[in-house]
Amino acid sequence: MEFTIPKTWINKPLNICVVGAGGTGSALITELFQTSFLLTQLSEGKIYFNVTVYDDDTVSFTNIGRQSFWSSDLNLNKAQTLVDRFNIYGGLQWQSVPKRFTPNILNETKYDLLITCTDSAQTRSDIGKFYEKINDPILWIDTGNDEISGQVIAGFLGKTEFILPNVYQLYPELSHIKDDPTASCSHIDAIKKQGYGINKSIAIQAVSLLWELVRFGKINRHGSFINIKEGTTTPLPIDPLHWSLLGFKAA
Repeated sequence: MEFTIPKTWINKPLNICVVGAGGTGSALITELFQTSFLLTQLSEGKIYFNVTVYDDDTVSFTNIGRQSFWSSDLNLNKAQTLVDRFNIYGGLQWQSVPKRFTPNILNETKYDLLITCTDSAQTRSDIGKFYEKINDPILWIDTGNDEISGQVIAGFLGKTEFILPNVYQLYPELSHIKDDPTASCSHIDAIKKQGYGINKSIAIQAVSLLWELVRFGKINRHGSFINIKEGTTTPLPIDPLHWSLLGFKAA
C-alpha cells in the first residue's frame, strides 16, 4: 500500500514542529536544514521548511561531541543555539522556544508536521492521548533509540480519513513506561554505552521519509527499525496485516 502527500502540503512551505534538540534532535535539525535548501532549489522557491524547535535544556559538557554542540555553546539553550546557527548560515527565520513542549501547543499553533526527538515515554504518551482533542489532523514522525538500535514511525494525530497509525497507537504500552532520568542522553554514562552514529542514523531515516513524501508525493513505508551493530534497516510497511501483528486494528 502507499500513502500520498496530504493535499494541504502541495507546493507550499511546510510548518514543522521539532520537539527535542539533543542527540537525535540536533542531528535531525541539521538534516532538515540541508533538505529544505535542496527542496527550495528543486521547487524554484515554492517548497521550504518553517521550523520551530522546542527544548528547555541547556548544553552541558557531556553533550559536546556527541551532539551538535561545542565548547562555545556551554550553558546555552539547545534549541536557541541550533536555530540561531542555521538562521545565520542560511538566512532563515526559524524559531526556537526554550521551554518544554506540551500537546496543547498543537491546537494553539498550526503545524503541518510534528517530529518528536525525545527519550521520554511520558511525552509520547501525552501526545498520543491528545489524539481526539486535536482540531486539525497533523502528521507525527516519532524517533527513538537506545544504545545501538532505534525506530522512526510516522502516523496521524487527530481525526482524519487517512489510516496511518502513529507510534502511540502501535505501542500503547508507552503509557505504562516510567521515565528514568538517569537514562537521559545527557548522562555521562551514555558516552561510554551509546554506539557512535545511532542518533545520526535515526535522524537520516526520519528526514529521508519526509524527503520521499515531499519530493515524490508518496511513500510505501511509514517507518524504519535501525540496528547499527548489525548494520540493518528494516522498513515498517503500510500494511494493516503488519499493524495487526503489533496490536493495532485498522477500521
